Amino acid sequence: MISAANKIFPEPVAGENVGNVFSQHREALEWLANFLIGDERIAAACLVDAGALAESENPGFQDWLSEWVCLATIRSAAQIQQRRIAQLASTYKQRSCIHGGHRALSSDWQEILVEESNILIARLDVLCRFALVICGLEKRSAHEAALLLGVDETCVEGAYCAAIKFLEVVGCEQFQRQNDLAAVFN
Repeated sequence: MISAANKIFPEPVAGENVGNVFSQHREALEWLANFLIGDERIAAACLVDAGALAESENPGFQDWLSEWVCLATIRSAAQIQQRRIAQLASTYKQRSCIHGGHRALSSDWQEILVEESNILIARLDVLCRFALVICGLEKRSAHEAALLLGVDETCVEGAYCAAIKFLEVVGCEQFQRQNDLAAVFN
């Protein structure tokens, strides 16, 4: 998660209070919460919850505050979506990933995810979005994601597999739109 967190929060902010960190990186945190939740009003509550969680945590987290803030937002969003995640888990347990071994997203795929996030929010279910963020952006294992989400590891693997397949479709569509646009100007 350090590498993805560092892209969102470029420099560690040891010594600053939690309120300043949330203010400084609010836009990135709002994107993250909105992508996971799919509703801006509910997503805004995740940021408040993450701030409340931060105040109750061990003071030794200052060195990794950027990473922690991102994880706290994910945890808060997961708590809000827990019932829906549990409902979807059985679907992905039945349609588990048969080839496995999916890796974290490359920087190119991360860029497509951010650029096309509105399409992904509309078309991917919440479990796929969480798997995409936790495994793809934050580079956590399916096991770690399963523990965080309270579901079976095979469910996370199936959801991540489905999310990657759909991200590839969206990437192809984006490429096609860019080529069509270039052809119009030529």
